[in-house]
Amino acid sequence: MIDVSTTTAAMAMDPVAVGGREALLDAIRDGRPMLARGVTGSWKAADWTFDSLRALAGDHAVKVLLNLPDRGGVLDGGQESYEREMRFADFLDLAERPDLEAPCYLGYCRPDRLIPDYRDAFDFGPLTVPGEDSTDTRLWIGSTGTCSGLHSDLKDNVFAQIRGRKRVILVPFHQTPLVYPFLDNIVNSQVDPEHLDVRKFPRFLDASVFTCVVEPGDVLYIPRGWWHYLRSESPSISINHWFGPQIPSQDFLALLLRLGPRYIGRTVTDLVRYSLLGKRYRKDFFFTPPSTGERMFNLIRHGNFSRDNDPATDE
Repeated sequence: MIDVSTTTAAMAMDPVAVGGREALLDAIRDGRPMLARGVTGSWKAADWTFDSLRALAGDHAVKVLLNLPDRGGVLDGGQESYEREMRFADFLDLAERPDLEAPCYLGYCRPDRLIPDYRDAFDFGPLTVPGEDSTDTRLWIGSTGTCSGLHSDLKDNVFAQIRGRKRVILVPFHQTPLVYPFLDNIVNSQVDPEHLDVRKFPRFLDASVFTCVVEPGDVLYIPRGWWHYLRSESPSISINHWFGPQIPSQDFLALLLRLGPRYIGRTVTDLVRYSLLGKRYRKDFFFTPPSTGERMFNLIRHGNFSRDNDPATDE
């Protein structure tokens, strides 16, 4: 009998390689994940705490997500139903509460909207490949239990942990069929890797799964396309930086062909529904990218499958 309650604790997982700054730079050049311990000690942001951010920008109004699910990355009813506007200080108070009943999150936030002179607070430059154009830097602050869901980004990502701890799970991009992407969005996975339903997603057991815990001072490199899942084990402050060229459009086309007729058919249907007919695609994931059909329309019309999924152009 198949045990449908299999979790990551029962799965074969490998630790993410650990090294220093030079090993991290080598890993970025090679396109393989790497966790570098204690490399942000010289950053001003290394001194950030919930209290210091509260004093620095507590009166700012921010849009946050409240009453989030504590597992998976699907937001039933759409992300907008979880969004609230409140004072930054009030959100930080909420995020630190030990008796909080449901997770809360301030995510995908550009630091310049909150923190004066933020560019002097951290320096991702030495941690990215020389000569590559940088794209964007974002701030993530949340309570214990925030969970990104298993998803894939189109650009390389260096992720720095400032406060708290996050558990990270990674799967290579070339194993995308094993993570069961959603029919309408091939960069979001149906699999909850910490509560795996083996009966529904048996092929995930064949995936190469890597894991680590990022702590204050750590930087994790996530290669472009690699599937990643992050869950906060404590109130958390993180910064990430996307950089370099995006995944080529032909790679996504090849992926659609590998995924098969059901995915191709849904992509064509959604191309008509959301691009030609102008219907609205509901944001059912954390910071939902366009549907695969909308992205196919962008490829046909603009020659760029990921035109509306580049964080550098997102306002």
